[in-house]
Amino acid sequence: MSFIEKQRHGKHSYFYLVKNIRITPTKLKKLRVWLGREVPKQDELQRYFIELEKRAMERYSTKWLPKELVEKVDDLSASITIFHKTPTNILPKDFLVRYTYNTNAIEGNRLTLRQTALVFSDRIAPEGTRADDVIEALNAVDAWNFIKSYKNRLNKKYVCKIQYEITKNTSCKIQGNYRDSEVRISGSEHIPPKPPDVPKLLEELFAEFYSEKKTLHPIELAALLHNRFVGIHPFTDGNGRTARLLMNWILIRNRFPPVIIEVSNKEKYYNAIESADKGDQGPFAIFLADQLLSQYTLPLSS
Repeated sequence: MSFIEKQRHGKHSYFYLVKNIRITPTKLKKLRVWLGREVPKQDELQRYFIELEKRAMERYSTKWLPKELVEKVDDLSASITIFHKTPTNILPKDFLVRYTYNTNAIEGNRLTLRQTALVFSDRIAPEGTRADDVIEALNAVDAWNFIKSYKNRLNKKYVCKIQYEITKNTSCKIQGNYRDSEVRISGSEHIPPKPPDVPKLLEELFAEFYSEKKTLHPIELAALLHNRFVGIHPFTDGNGRTARLLMNWILIRNRFPPVIIEVSNKEKYYNAIESADKGDQGPFAIFLADQLLSQYTLPLSS
């Protein structure tokens, strides 16, 4: 949280806008923006707040995002922090309906957007729909509410709980634990690891996450975790939906709004994942940043 600090130098008092940022689990760094001998008026003060928020983001390094894209997403995050306090405050009322429809449709759920909205509002299955499709829609709400409020560590218990919330009461073979059989990803050349290798690979991923989160830009961190997780494919079902929730969990915790990967962008989404499978994380990081900007900024009028 930012605050105004007053300091006395000689015969005069000066004002600073100050923010403490955590650079290690036990160490804080104080950032200051000089305001002058008087506190500026509200409109001008907002400009200083945005400047301070952007400076707080500068401690992150980037590996894959171009500089101009980083500046745009950081502007978005700073503006949200100043004017809306938390990213979830800016979400439209139908966000969860649209998020659920799209994230489930990517995986083959047959509910339409309107049917998804009816499931949410009436808590009943629209005529002619499959039971699993309806249950998956209801499960998505529970999974979203779980990750939105989760503030503890990324670990096996957490990711398994997400997958359980997504798949509970469905025909999924294993709910809340890693798979015990080999799987293939439809339409992909990538072959996920064998079941005995999954626990070790996930632990290595968790360790990589905590190493990279100290310096890696949050957009790239979210993209990296998503891609590594999907590549391991630790569950019999729910891998993509779990990965997208983890991705949004990172965004929210780093003052970015959550992203909806729309089913209309499914091919671009899969192509970016394929690039990551081959060792290039850049396309997915750029794809994620572009989705953020397209969903939360207005185009310039011509």
